[in-house]
Amino acid sequence: MKRWIWIALPALLVVAAGVTLVAVPRGSEWTTSSPEALAEFEAGADAQNKVYVVEAQEHFKRAYELDPDFVIAKWRYAGYLRADDREGAERLFEELMSAEISKLTPREKFFIERWRANREGRTDDAARLLEEYHTNYPSDPYILSVRANRAWNQGELEEAAHLYQRLLKIDPNWVTAYNALGYISMMQGRFTESEEHFKSYRFIAPDQANPHDSLGELFITTGRYGEAEASLEMAIETKSDFWASYEHLAIMYAYMGYAESARAVIERAQAAGMPESTVFETECLARYSEMADRGAWRQILDDRNSECVTGFRSGYAVIVTHRAACRTGEWETVQALEDEAAGYVLDAEEAGNGRGMAALRAVLHHMQGVRLATLGDYAAAEERFRAADDRLSFIEVDTGMYKLLNRIFLVETMLAAGKDAEAHRLLAQIRSTNPAMVAEFETSGFRILGLGRG
Repeated sequence: MKRWIWIALPALLVVAAGVTLVAVPRGSEWTTSSPEALAEFEAGADAQNKVYVVEAQEHFKRAYELDPDFVIAKWRYAGYLRADDREGAERLFEELMSAEISKLTPREKFFIERWRANREGRTDDAARLLEEYHTNYPSDPYILSVRANRAWNQGELEEAAHLYQRLLKIDPNWVTAYNALGYISMMQGRFTESEEHFKSYRFIAPDQANPHDSLGELFITTGRYGEAEASLEMAIETKSDFWASYEHLAIMYAYMGYAESARAVIERAQAAGMPESTVFETECLARYSEMADRGAWRQILDDRNSECVTGFRSGYAVIVTHRAACRTGEWETVQALEDEAAGYVLDAEEAGNGRGMAALRAVLHHMQGVRLATLGDYAAAEERFRAADDRLSFIEVDTGMYKLLNRIFLVETMLAAGKDAEAHRLLAQIRSTNPAMVAEFETSGFRILGLGRG
C-alpha cells in the first residue's frame, strides 16, 4: 500500500492493497451457463486472493462479457470498475438492483441481497441477512470471512481474530486469513505474533507477492530495515508490478534519510509502469522528507502551493509544510492548513466516511500539537498528540511509522515541559518497537521539533 493512506484523502475511500479484507478462493459454486465465463471468474477469484488487483478486474470483466447474466461476475467487476469509471460502475449497479436472483445459489443470493440492503441504507436488514445465512450455513467459509471482515471494520479485533482462526480450521488454504491475523496483531502492538502469522502466510504462499510485502511492512515498523528491504525486493521479484512494495521501500528509505535510494525506487517503479497518481504521491513523500531532513523550512514554504500540498494530495507534504510554517512563524499558513484539515474532517463526517473522518482527525490533532508545542503550550500540545495517537494504529507501515513519529514528538514535548521521567518511559516503549527510530531521535539531541527545555 503505499501512500500514507491515513492522510492522503483519495486513499481514505478504498481498502488498502496490503490489507485484504475480501478473499474468494477457488472451487465454489457459481451460477453461469458458460464454462468459459466460470473459468474467467475463478481466475479472477484466484487473482483477488493474491491481491493482484489489475488481473482480478480483467478476469471478472471477461467473465461478465462472456455471460452478461452472470450476476456475481457483474457484481465483482462493478466493484473494481468504480475506481476507474464511476459512471460505468453505477450503470452496472443499477442493473444489479433489479437483476433476477431467484435461481442463484443461496450464497449468491446472500451476497446480492445484503449488498442491495447496504446500498439502500438498510443496515439492519444487511446485518440480519448475514446472521440468517450464517445460521443456515455455519461452515460456509465465504460468509465466515464476511463476518470476520465486518468485525474487523467495526473495531472488534478479538472477535475478528477468533473468526479468522475458525475460518482457517474450516479452510486452511484461505491464506488471506493469515494476512488479516497478522495485521490485527500489528494493530494491537503484538509484533512477534504478527510475524508468526505473516510467516505462516509466506510459507503457504511463497510464490505470491503479498506475503513478502506484509512481512516487509512489519519489519519497517519494527526498525528491521535490512530484513524489510530483502522481503520487499522479494515481493517485487515475485511480481514486478506489485506497486505496494515499491511504495513501502520508498517510505522506508525516506524514514532512514536515504533520499537518493527513495528516488531510485520511484524510478524503477515508473519504468515498470506504476500508475502516475501513485508515482506522484511517492515522489511527494521522497521530496518533502528530504527537505525536512535538511531543515529546509523556507524552501518547503516556497512550495506552499505545489500540487503535493494543494487539496491534501500528499498528506505527508501537508504535515511537513505545516511544521515548516510553525518553525518559521508563518502563522497565517499554519491556520490555513489546519482550517483545510478541519474542512476535510467535516466533509468525511457528512459523507458518512467514518474511517476517513478518524484518519483526518488524527491529521488535525497532530498539526495542532505541533503548533501548540512550538508556541510553548506544552500541556495542550501533549493532549493533542495523545489524541492523534488514539486515532492512529499499526495497521500498515504508513500509519504505523507516523504513529511512532507522533509519539516521538510527544516525547520531545514532555521533555521540553520538564517531564523527563514520563518522557523516557514513553521513549522506552517506542524503542521496544523501533529502536532505529529512537536512535535517530537521540542523535538529533531529542530535538526534531526544535523545542527548548523546561
